[in-house]
Amino acid sequence: MRRHHVVRERCLSAFDGVVAEVSDRTKAKADTLFAPEGFPVHGMTTLLADLGTLTLNEVCLPSSPDHAFTMTAQPTPVQKRAFELLDLDPERDVAMQMAG
Repeated sequence: MRRHHVVRERCLSAFDGVVAEVSDRTKAKADTLFAPEGFPVHGMTTLLADLGTLTLNEVCLPSSPDHAFTMTAQPTPVQKRAFELLDLDPERDVAMQMAG
């Protein structure tokens, strides 16, 4: 048996029959589908889908139509909070080069 299998089996046997208690906060999130901050509870798939809707916009001003710059849209409150928790700033961390 490989070492990691042995370690896994020892860990599992150490906790055999032990049931984790579910906190009231976790139960509330499961019941309401909202976090205490008021945001909807997301799984990884739905969170990535939500974050993926933040758009990059190519902007040019009427006074200078030959010069364009890229700007991110204003994130939704959920996107803003997710970026804060991930320590990301879309203005700083998103690739700002558009094709074309």
